[in-house]
Amino acid sequence: MKSEMSRIVLGTDWMIAVPNLASWNIAPTKRADAILNGAVEMGINSFDTARMYWSEGVVGHFIRKHPLGRGAFRIISKGGHPSLFRRTPLTRKKLLRQLDDSLRALGTDYIDVYLLHYDDPKVPAQAIAEWSVEFLRSGKVHNVGYSNVSLARLREFRASLREANVVPWVSNEFNALPAKDGERWRGAQNISRDRAYVDYLRENALPFLAYSPLGRGDLKRCIDRRLAEGKPEDERKISRLISLGQKYGVPLPVIALNYVLQTAPNFHAVVGTSKLDHLNEDMRALAFQISEVDRDGLAFPSSGQGPIMDVG
Repeated sequence: MKSEMSRIVLGTDWMIAVPNLASWNIAPTKRADAILNGAVEMGINSFDTARMYWSEGVVGHFIRKHPLGRGAFRIISKGGHPSLFRRTPLTRKKLLRQLDDSLRALGTDYIDVYLLHYDDPKVPAQAIAEWSVEFLRSGKVHNVGYSNVSLARLREFRASLREANVVPWVSNEFNALPAKDGERWRGAQNISRDRAYVDYLRENALPFLAYSPLGRGDLKRCIDRRLAEGKPEDERKISRLISLGQKYGVPLPVIALNYVLQTAPNFHAVVGTSKLDHLNEDMRALAFQISEVDRDGLAFPSSGQGPIMDVG
């Protein structure tokens, strides 16, 4: 599936709208509009939001008043996130209600990509796939997919969707940094070390949206924390990342983003920032290519690649 979305997608989870409606909201209009306008000027046409984020109203308001019109933009939204206070089973009724709420908040008739925010393994994959097809046929969404989904469940979803000829999007954490042991939170999926999962996405040409492509927060702080843990495998990967930044003459975030985007032509990266200079730097990841050998060496570094260099 060839996506029309920009390779870099602007994350909007910090743009909390009060109330969460496109028709009007009181915060954080000026700051959010500056980033959204700047992103469009840089060539970004795609925005990532979710019912959980309370940012749909800001995104919708921006698109409604932009002179390019709705058709120029791609909206990714998500529903089905479990309650933070009480987990209840995922149901068709709940997901459909959240989809309608998202459409109303966004002030649009359709969502370009609608993702199940979190899989519920207790619900049969066949049932969730049937809901996905129903949403597609309703015209309320143009593409469907699954976030925080295991490879085993993704295979089940694809098998159930095959008859309807639906190619799902997939979204998990994926970056060039060493993955931390254990779940980020219950149900979260980090495939940064999962070669089988990444190969499956590439071999089947599945459109993929990487969240946290620069790690969890500031990249340098993430690197410093990993180095402090003293794990040889982590040290090798970080050393490789630093040396590639020096080789290609670009900052570490640019190498890290390029790594994600170069994994496959239909891999996209969600970048969530409130600073235009950071976003402008991130866009440099589209302007060059690291070699396939360098990319593979960063993905699965071998031992004996030299000492750790100063992050700077």
